[in-house]
Amino acid sequence: MTSNYSLFYTFDGDVPARFREARVFGANLWSAGGAAMTWGEEARSGYASEALARAAYVAHCQAALDEGYTLARAMLIDPAVFDFALLQSLVTDATRLAVDAVRRAHPGQHIDAFALVSDDSAMTIGPMANSREALAASEYGEEMLWNPAEWAFDDGGAYFDSAYRLLLQAHRHLPFDVDFTTFRAGVFEACIAALARLDAEGVFGAGAQRDDFVLLFEVSDSAAVEGAMARLNPPEVMARFVRWMADAA
Repeated sequence: MTSNYSLFYTFDGDVPARFREARVFGANLWSAGGAAMTWGEEARSGYASEALARAAYVAHCQAALDEGYTLARAMLIDPAVFDFALLQSLVTDATRLAVDAVRRAHPGQHIDAFALVSDDSAMTIGPMANSREALAASEYGEEMLWNPAEWAFDDGGAYFDSAYRLLLQAHRHLPFDVDFTTFRAGVFEACIAALARLDAEGVFGAGAQRDDFVLLFEVSDSAAVEGAMARLNPPEVMARFVRWMADAA
């Protein structure tokens, strides 16, 4: 059985600042709100009928608009289906904005590495970036380059809030019937595909500039996704990684 869902934001410039969301399923209304990129505070109410729950949902959405929130997404959710295409689109847009944000925030740095980082439960997605200068100053040397957790910059993380809200339907106590292995693999593929699309657009440079740019998708505290690094990087970057592995061994 599908359910209605709506997501609202207030913004600081173009950056999501606070969110409100609501979902009605059967005779139940679920809602949450708080600062962007947080779990937020949840509320859930049961009603005597589906019609009453639907009316409460409509009222909740109108209240968000009345309080100055902007509608960002309204959709039907099927608990047995996850919209991986939507996730990829959201991650693509957020990544483009995050890359611009880190470049604006650090104009004196030569940004030459970017990564999307998730976790083993596929609950989060966030950006990390590094620069030629940060790498040169690191006590870890070349090892830093292949470990995004050690990178210097994480600007633009709030742009991923809409994607984060989509992922959370799998982790909250809400109707969700997608097999976890399928969900996890699909989330990681959406992130890799988003990076590959932006790379094809030239977002990470072209020619010699791209040959020096490291592009990664990482899963914290978990094994690397097989083939992701080779899929996202030119031969020059892969050769650099192989040399580092040989030296480390």
